[in-house]
Amino acid sequence: MEVSQYPVQAGAALEYNVAARANTDFITDPGIAILLSIITCGIYGLYIIYKLVQRRDEHFQRMSAVVDSSLAQLKAKAQGREEVIAAELSQLEQIRMRMATMAAERGAAIWLIICIFTSIIGYAILYYLLMQDYVEHDAVESQFFTIMSSALSKLGLAGEAGQAVPSVPRREYLTFLLLTIITCGIYGLYWMYVMIKDFNEHFMAQVPWEDFLLTALR
Repeated sequence: MEVSQYPVQAGAALEYNVAARANTDFITDPGIAILLSIITCGIYGLYIIYKLVQRRDEHFQRMSAVVDSSLAQLKAKAQGREEVIAAELSQLEQIRMRMATMAAERGAAIWLIICIFTSIIGYAILYYLLMQDYVEHDAVESQFFTIMSSALSKLGLAGEAGQAVPSVPRREYLTFLLLTIITCGIYGLYWMYVMIKDFNEHFMAQVPWEDFLLTALR
C-alpha cells in the first residue's frame, strides 16, 4: 500500500513546491526600486535589502524542496528500470545534498540590522555573499535541470534531452566596490539595480524548466 501511494505523494509535493514560486520568488522593477530609494532618502533601499536576502533564502529552500520531490518522483517512475539512469541518479543525489547545504538561511532581519548600523561595510559584505551565492546556486541548478532532462529522456518521459544554461552573470565584485567608494555611494545605486535585475532574470529563466519537470513527471 505504501509503495503504491509513494508516486502520488512525491508528485503532490512537486506540484506544491513549483506552485510556491509565486510566493517565494520575489520580482520587482529595479528602476522603480532605485527611484523610490532616492525619493525616500534610502528608507526604501533598506526594504529592498531585506527582500534581497529574504528571496535568496526562500528561493534556495524552495529549490532544495523541488530537487527532493523531483528526485523522489523520478525514482518512482524509474521503478524496475533504475539501471537505465543509474549515472543520472548518482549525480542527482549529489546535487540534492549540495542544494540542501546551500538552503541554509542568511537571515533577512539580521542583515537588515547589520546594514543599518554599519552602512556601506554591511552592504559590501552582503552583496559579496549574495553575488557568490547566486552564481554557485545558478550553476548547480542548471546542472540539475540538464541531468533531469537526460534521465527523463532515457526513460521515455520526455523528448530529446536539453541543456540548461546558467543565467546569472559573473560580475567583478571589486570593480563594483571600488566604483561605489570612489563615487561616494552613487554607483551603489546601480549596484542595487544589478542585484535586483540579475536575480529577477534568474527566477524567470527557470520557469520553463520547472514547468517541463512538472509535465514530464506527472
